[in-house]
Amino acid sequence: AHRVLIVDDEPDIHAVTKLSLKGLKLGGRGVEILIAASGKEALEILQATPDVAVILLDVVMETDSAGLDACRKIRNELGNHFVRILLRTGQPGVAPERQTIDEYDIDGYLPKAEISSTKLYSAVRTALKAYEELVELERHRSLLAAMHDCVAALHSFAPLKDTLQRVLDTAVLISP
Repeated sequence: AHRVLIVDDEPDIHAVTKLSLKGLKLGGRGVEILIAASGKEALEILQATPDVAVILLDVVMETDSAGLDACRKIRNELGNHFVRILLRTGQPGVAPERQTIDEYDIDGYLPKAEISSTKLYSAVRTALKAYEELVELERHRSLLAAMHDCVAALHSFAPLKDTLQRVLDTAVLISP
């Protein structure tokens, strides 16, 4: 299942979000919902579960900028550039949309007062698709790098046994 992390200090938001995402599937896989009530808790979950695909992240929780602080740490300290982050806020003035998108590398901005169940479903589905595509691109990049390294390491003066072993090791590495 695709993992979606809801980060919000309001239990009602957790319940409404779960209801909105009920039945969501992408590529035949459903959604597993994880819950955090603070930015700190979200970071702990991401450290333990780095394959979270989408985060629905509230801005104002334990502090006025807890969500933005968590976002910065996810990208910079945890180095997680694959997870798609959809920022949700009930106080749009705290995190102005355009500036926040640019500065914090987020994938969407969802004002709580304006978001319908259908729009939330659509935004999460789109973010899941983007996450899958990023993961697939990274897989292809690493396979191409392995093949490149193998070809670059082949030398006509190397013993045939070593050359064949290197080719075999690379074939095993890139096979699904």
